[in-house]
Amino acid sequence: MAMTAEQIELINESNAARRLRLWSRTSFTLAVLGWLIIGSTLNTIIFNSFPLKLATPEWYLSLIAALISSGFPFLVGAVLIALALLFNPKENVLQKWQRMVIRLSGLFAVLMVLVIPLQFFLGSRALNGQTIRAFEAINNLKAIARRISAVDSEPELRVYVASLPNAPALPAKFDAAFPVIKERAIENIKAQINAAQNSIEIQKSQALQVFLKEAIRNTAQAILMAAAFSALANLSSSANNTVTRFFCSLL
Repeated sequence: MAMTAEQIELINESNAARRLRLWSRTSFTLAVLGWLIIGSTLNTIIFNSFPLKLATPEWYLSLIAALISSGFPFLVGAVLIALALLFNPKENVLQKWQRMVIRLSGLFAVLMVLVIPLQFFLGSRALNGQTIRAFEAINNLKAIARRISAVDSEPELRVYVASLPNAPALPAKFDAAFPVIKERAIENIKAQINAAQNSIEIQKSQALQVFLKEAIRNTAQAILMAAAFSALANLSSSANNTVTRFFCSLL
């Protein structure tokens, strides 16, 4: 039995309605998935930043590394939210989400550029701090050696050693006379000082190599992420800034 024109029109309308519902569900699914990826990544960064150590450059360096390494999942989530509007371009909620993502992408691009010099500044402070702590330990050993040199009796030596942090356990009876024990203690401390002084330069060189390797990797990743988020931010001319315009001019 042949279908009438009205029946064909109803079938076409039904098919169109099903496609619209499918596109609507697909668009919101992509957008929600994008937000979930962004939220999960933020959750990881926030909880990995505890305990807070705001006074130490090492904590800030760890936070910068976490932000840079999280750039790709942030980008994936942002792209999914932006693409969702293609399936349902008239949906106001998706339009608002896309505008929000575009603005945040521009800000994230700027952040990626700013952390590049910041990490080198913080790295310099961290390396200097390690060197200072090493010299402080050497100076403490020198002070202990001078104090032991000034003691005049075994009881005085025992009292002083007991007052030291992490004081070593002394035997109940020494196996030599007090002047010999005193000289041995001073020689032992001088040996520790010499070993510490010899290792400082090696430790500084190794720490610098490790930092530069990490910093160069982070710099390359930050530049790539800044370029990618600049391209995403360029979807709207109103979201442009100096950084996004620069990267987009290179694409």
